[in-house]
Amino acid sequence: MSSKSWVGLVLLVFGFGYLLQQADVWDFSEIVSTWWPLVLIIIGVVQLLSRSIAPFSGILFIAIGGLFLINELVDVHLAAYIWPLILIIVGLTFIFSRAKRDTPLDSKRSIRVFTLFSGADVRSQSKAFEGGNVTSIFGGAEIDLRDAVLSEKGASLEVTTLFGGASIRVPENVRVEITGIPLFGGWEDKTRRYASDNEDLPVLKMHCLAAFGGVEIHN
Repeated sequence: MSSKSWVGLVLLVFGFGYLLQQADVWDFSEIVSTWWPLVLIIIGVVQLLSRSIAPFSGILFIAIGGLFLINELVDVHLAAYIWPLILIIVGLTFIFSRAKRDTPLDSKRSIRVFTLFSGADVRSQSKAFEGGNVTSIFGGAEIDLRDAVLSEKGASLEVTTLFGGASIRVPENVRVEITGIPLFGGWEDKTRRYASDNEDLPVLKMHCLAAFGGVEIHN
């Protein structure tokens, strides 16, 4: 299902829900106040089912949503423990994950960038760039693709920001197509319009999930 279909489905659910509330069929506001963490869990599941190789962002969404949902359903006050538990999960990830530094210059066909409470600055010089994955959680990522050459089939880049941001610099001789899901966030395409209107140029497809964060694409 495309991102537009997901957004349309969410709007339909909320529209019909509040319509039935006005008709005194049910108390939709009460349902939303209890089950709103399911939104975070669904986002996490969608991330895990995507083609992204780095699944940590999906796991984090599910973990945060699950903790908030347990707090709503169980007769135990967990709100004071939720954020410490999240910090523990992040700390364990740092300890048991394999250390990997982002290299300033990257000539590989794809990039894999993950930032958590930190930042990354990556510059690609690939001669057959195919795309990759950029995830920024409580941090920032600066991705420079101006020296990269897209593969003959184009490239596909997945960008996820959660309380963070990402800046993507693209070559002038490519056409950018952006899709995605904005959740209290968004993206801004500042690329030069003459490149976007030229259908003969190679295409860089970008799928963005901006949750309480932002993505900026420019030349």
